[in-house]
Amino acid sequence: MEPPPRRPSPLTGPPPDHDLLLRTLRPVLAQLSPDAVAFGRTAAYVWGVDLHPQGTSVTRNRLHVAVPPGVGGAARAGVIAHRERLPEAERTRVHGVRVTTRARTALDVAVQSTSLYAATAALDRFLALRLTSEELLRAAALVHPRRSQRQLRRALGLADGRSQSPAESWTRVLLHQVDLPRAVPQCPVSTMEGDFRVDLGWPAYRVAVEYDSAEHHSLPIDRARDRLRYRAMEEAEWIVIPIGVFDLCARPAGFLRRVMGALTERGWSGTPERTAGVWRAIRRIERHPRRLG
Repeated sequence: MEPPPRRPSPLTGPPPDHDLLLRTLRPVLAQLSPDAVAFGRTAAYVWGVDLHPQGTSVTRNRLHVAVPPGVGGAARAGVIAHRERLPEAERTRVHGVRVTTRARTALDVAVQSTSLYAATAALDRFLALRLTSEELLRAAALVHPRRSQRQLRRALGLADGRSQSPAESWTRVLLHQVDLPRAVPQCPVSTMEGDFRVDLGWPAYRVAVEYDSAEHHSLPIDRARDRLRYRAMEEAEWIVIPIGVFDLCARPAGFLRRVMGALTERGWSGTPERTAGVWRAIRRIERHPRRLG
């Protein structure tokens, strides 16, 4: 049996209605089958990772459960049954609720994600909750071959538990998609006003990206703090590039051009072929924006 999930990042907080979900799952699983387990994003919620659409309550979503092939009576209101033959090593209990293991759950939700962005963000959330990259890679080699898909392999290569929000994960994947240098999540920046951390940074070039979310930057005092931080970092000769949800979803090419320009200004230079490839990828994203969530 695995230990219960630890408290999530203070930036995200514990999932609401977590105890209510556990109380709901226990009788449902007991009625379905002795081998029924919470599965997919329901299992993720049990582990403390909320992958439901923003503003959606877990109590208003159908439960995802896995039952062995051949088990009858799984079709019922409020339940989505997945026919899965799960080995014992991929099953456990959390607070008395049968659920797929942490690693198996992470891989399942990554495979079920609608995009590389969403898959990477999901894996980032699990890596932030005690799961390690090594555990994920070992589990990926053992699960059913159909789960060894291209998206899963790419997401495993990009996942990083230092990301503090899905938007930070999406931004990191977006930068990777155009072959820009890999950024450091929660990059430390030293200034005369103290030490800060930026969402993404390239310390060798003193370029930083800060995600400007309405959730954490909406109050006047938050905006004032941001201005002080940005000024301190700029005085320390960092270029700070803010990005908001509109830039990320509607104008990603403009953001990428700003990053490319800042890195080039600070001395980054790929081969002529790589540089041309970056610009081609930016133009391609401008014509065909990617689905993030």
